[in-house]
Amino acid sequence: MVSPPANIDRYVPGQEAAVPQSFVNPIQDPLKLPYQVGFSYFGEWWRANEKIKEEKERLRTGRRREPERVRGTREAQEERDKEKAKIQVAYDAYKEDLQAKMAQTFVKLHKDEQWFRERYVPEIRDGFRQQLQEPRREAYAQWEQDLNNGVFDDFSLEGIPKSESNGAGGVVEKEEGEATAANEVLGVGDLVPVSSDVRDDSLYQPTLLIKTIAPSVSRQNLEAFCKEYLGEGEGGFKWLSLSDPNPSKRFHRIGWIMLNPAPEAPASEDGDVKDEDGDIKPPALSTAEKALEAINGKTVKDEQRGDFICHVGVHNPPTNPRKKALWDLFSAPERIHKDLELATDLIHKFESDFGSDFNASLHIEEHVEQLRANGQIQPAVTAAPAKKPKAERSLDADEAMDAEVEEGEEGAVDEGEDEDEGMVDDEVDDIDLLVAKKRLDLSIEYLRRTFNFCFFCVFESDSIHELTRKCPGGHLRRPRSTLSSTAKAVARASANGDPFPSKKRKEAEDVEEGEAPEAERKFKTSSKTEQQLQRAYNWVKTFEEKIKQILAPDTVDLRKLGGKPVEDAVNDELGKYVKQEDEHKWRCRVPECTKLFKEDHFWKKHVEKRHPEWLEKLKEEFELVNAYVIDPAHIAPSRTDANSNGHFPPSGGQQPTGTPRGFNLQNYAMNSMLNFGPFPAMPLLNMMGGAGNMNAAGWQHGGGDERGGGPIRRGGPQGGNRPQNRSHPYDRRGNRPYGGPEGAGGPPAGRGRGVAGNRWGDGGVAAAGPREAVQGRTLKSYEDLDQVSGGGGGELNY
Repeated sequence: MVSPPANIDRYVPGQEAAVPQSFVNPIQDPLKLPYQVGFSYFGEWWRANEKIKEEKERLRTGRRREPERVRGTREAQEERDKEKAKIQVAYDAYKEDLQAKMAQTFVKLHKDEQWFRERYVPEIRDGFRQQLQEPRREAYAQWEQDLNNGVFDDFSLEGIPKSESNGAGGVVEKEEGEATAANEVLGVGDLVPVSSDVRDDSLYQPTLLIKTIAPSVSRQNLEAFCKEYLGEGEGGFKWLSLSDPNPSKRFHRIGWIMLNPAPEAPASEDGDVKDEDGDIKPPALSTAEKALEAINGKTVKDEQRGDFICHVGVHNPPTNPRKKALWDLFSAPERIHKDLELATDLIHKFESDFGSDFNASLHIEEHVEQLRANGQIQPAVTAAPAKKPKAERSLDADEAMDAEVEEGEEGAVDEGEDEDEGMVDDEVDDIDLLVAKKRLDLSIEYLRRTFNFCFFCVFESDSIHELTRKCPGGHLRRPRSTLSSTAKAVARASANGDPFPSKKRKEAEDVEEGEAPEAERKFKTSSKTEQQLQRAYNWVKTFEEKIKQILAPDTVDLRKLGGKPVEDAVNDELGKYVKQEDEHKWRCRVPECTKLFKEDHFWKKHVEKRHPEWLEKLKEEFELVNAYVIDPAHIAPSRTDANSNGHFPPSGGQQPTGTPRGFNLQNYAMNSMLNFGPFPAMPLLNMMGGAGNMNAAGWQHGGGDERGGGPIRRGGPQGGNRPQNRSHPYDRRGNRPYGGPEGAGGPPAGRGRGVAGNRWGDGGVAAAGPREAVQGRTLKSYEDLDQVSGGGGGELNY
């Protein structure tokens, strides 16, 4: 008699109950990964974990599996919303724990490196900030002179779409009825300033570029090295600027040697100059080229950490730095006034910490009032918007899980959902709003030029060169005409500190007030517009939180950032250095100490009295962790891409860490075969279309292979004598068995590339895509993105 399969959920007389085996979640535990995963990845892992718990409980109690709700119904969507709320709570707790763990690990790894000590050790940091006083006083004097001379009278951060610009700050005239860009999707670089840009001459002073600096090389040694070979006279050493460390290059830095001005040799008008013998003289060297010959290839001596050869080139700054477009929320009047308040507070904060009597806010206010009295403040010239709503676009609820925007990301809002969201208002700025805009623009430019601080990126640099590397040309506001009525409501909420005004919240409030919803109304998921506005709202909220970390660091919740009050952190850590062996026996486990005490409080007194140096070192480490996490521009330990606060582009062939936005198991192949038999309620996990079969004993790989996910190589011999008919492992040709021609027992070319429409699949199993296929490999070579081509100098790839 053939026994029935053990996986069938029914009672069979005489058959013993199968011993339940351990279930395995096919998605790797986010807590065990060295980086922070996205919301979608965490949500899939959480759902899989919950299904495993439910299945274990069902097998233990013997109850039947509950039937699935039909997808698309209101009940199913409400249940989905409740589930997402639970996932959000779990995800927030996960982020807090992970950030604390990563911050402590990061500080332990880098606390002895020179760049870390310069930023977070008070004794070294304060001394360096004293050195910044002289160059910043020079920058303030130049800014004040330019302000009084009217250089900034026409300066504005207003932008207009490239398609509407005539190249001279004006708008191209359009024919009657011709559409404008008011309702178009504008990217980050699709705006141009309405007025000609004001050049910062300090960016074009003679400067040398140090191409790479090891983490062990200190600023003091570099300065002494520069003074030794260049001197401090005309054309000699003036100031040294160092960049943030590059995580993708073992935390090496680049540097800029700024030189004192020197008279340049005049260029000959008669062409080539010949000497007495008739030979053509070489052209006269510039100040930077002379300094380059004196210092390039020389060695920085350091007996303690080792010598370092300095490779230097002539620095050529970008001639036309790119300006980035802000979220359209920043164009709303409420946000203009809010940002002006924040910028003014930052000016007071920096001037107070600097110990200066600059008082730039008063100068700006007086100058703008003078411009107003002279009638020089006029609205920016923009095209009239077209009042035409766009068609509605909706996204699936799963795609909305990654609405949380990351640090430093900016994007465009796709305007237009319905009659309210797609409509834009033809409003003209009044004189008070124009004055507020002018004050805001001048305040932002003052912070940039004097303190090398980018207001919207929220980071400070030690020179204009490092600031230009991070944020080349600053930012532009989108035309106010692009604001829809919904965007205005979101901007108003962000300025007032109110929650995001979503339609779901409004409908819930209407129901609470007694307005019954329509019974026959079909549930509609969030539109693309609302999700983009949610991202913009989150970005603005994060932006304000970062500024708060500068203005009022004492009021910031350290635990949320990954830190902890020093006293609480020390008490938690001390518990690891005492062991209770009996009711009245407490053993001290501080290094090189094993004394026994009757009570816990006796042991604490012992530590304070006998181990003060060890205890003080412990406190200093937690103070470093707190200083690191409260810095809004700290280097993110889990990210090495361009969005990291280091603002370095990724090295050639290197993939950014972390999970992609919109992670979905339908498009992500992790294992060669998975079995989803007893879990029909997990459609997202069933990405193979039944390619595998998971039994009730647990989720396992087909064939008993216990290895993890990775690149799947296809095309080689797999039993028998199958010929190798691929030019390389990732040949994307159609699935033709045994390498035969089209129609020889296989699907035609271009079809059957995956069982369930897998993007990267070309066979009967899921295949890894180009990114997934190279993950985990050791790079044998890379392109040095900080290396300038040619001999001595060149322009950095910003």
